[in-house]
Amino acid sequence: MPTPKTAHKDAALTNISVGYKSPDFIADRVFPNVRVTKQSDYFFTFNKGDMFRNEADVRGPGTSAVRGDYKLSSSTYGCKEYAFAQPVPIELIRNADAPLRPFETGVGFATRKVLLAKEKVVSDLVCTAANWTTSDDAAAGWVGDSSSTFIADILTQKEVIRKLIGRYPNCLTMDAKTFKEVKQTPDILDRIKYTGTQGKPADVSAQTLAQLFDLDEVLVGSAIYSSDEEVVAGTDFTAVDLWETNATKGAALLYYREPAPALESPSAGYCFNWNGSESPEDAIAESDAYRSVRYWWDSDIKSYLVEASENFDAKIVCKDAGCLFYDTIVT
Repeated sequence: MPTPKTAHKDAALTNISVGYKSPDFIADRVFPNVRVTKQSDYFFTFNKGDMFRNEADVRGPGTSAVRGDYKLSSSTYGCKEYAFAQPVPIELIRNADAPLRPFETGVGFATRKVLLAKEKVVSDLVCTAANWTTSDDAAAGWVGDSSSTFIADILTQKEVIRKLIGRYPNCLTMDAKTFKEVKQTPDILDRIKYTGTQGKPADVSAQTLAQLFDLDEVLVGSAIYSSDEEVVAGTDFTAVDLWETNATKGAALLYYREPAPALESPSAGYCFNWNGSESPEDAIAESDAYRSVRYWWDSDIKSYLVEASENFDAKIVCKDAGCLFYDTIVT
């Protein structure tokens, strides 16, 4: 008598496959990106005191105007290339069952490795209290109940930053667990309760928070990485949240970010991008303003090498322009 196994030969489904990726990388949006023509160089910095000193005075007839000057310094950047390559054997390409697309998957796989590396670099920079003039131990005050200090803390530090740089912060970046708690803060829910409709109830979103605090953008860092070394069995996986100062305790950065690179303006940080390492002879599989994926044939191993890369330097250029809140949900 036929059985299901003899009546049907298993074949790969052509409309699904199971993979893992982190779609919510935010490193490209935390700081303005600056396209540079040299891998390393310098930029000018002005002395803050010179800009805010009240020195103009009444000029009497026949006398000279009060005179003064400003000090000029410089700082440097140095882009480093972050890259990852995967070999794609020709045998794999020619024998893969649908829906597998080894070459296209290799492009995405290599790209995600570089994106994750950049996310780690930028999140480490942002979440280090010593990198900022102002930091605040929130002491688990941002948990989503009536005792939450979230609103008061943000409003207080907006004024602190204004007095440090002469303008209000316009961005807030927080980790996903902190955002989950903030969404449940009764005072915030009360402020938006009449904004919903029957088809779309009121919800605390990143955009809602930006509007409530008069910010240009609220970013939620939900990306993770695995801290385990690879093992043959493939069971290596321990998730670590990237956007935290202390593991599992939550963090957020309130800061001023220029909408685009600007002269004579403060900005918490910049990400310098250099594309000068590409060759006109490179075969490009995919590229954008920041990174590219090139490929070439390696006859020794009869494989295409698919390599993603980005040349960048993320740098805090104005320590006064940000306040790092740490231990937002756990003491």
